[in-house]
Amino acid sequence: MSYREAMELAELRHLLRERLMAQDVAGATTPLARLRQVAGGDVELRAEYERWSFRFELLAA
Repeated sequence: MSYREAMELAELRHLLRERLMAQDVAGATTPLARLRQVAGGDVELRAEYERWSFRFELLAA
């Protein structure tokens, strides 16, 4: 993973944490979609995406 990719991933995590703390499900759609793209075939990143997605699904319910 390049430095640029690592920085983007850190920024996505930061945005998702902010949205979670604010309970802003709608605001999380863009960072979640980008995290899914970044994850691609990486098993660990895909699992992280699934965890974030699950948290926001719980908030939306």
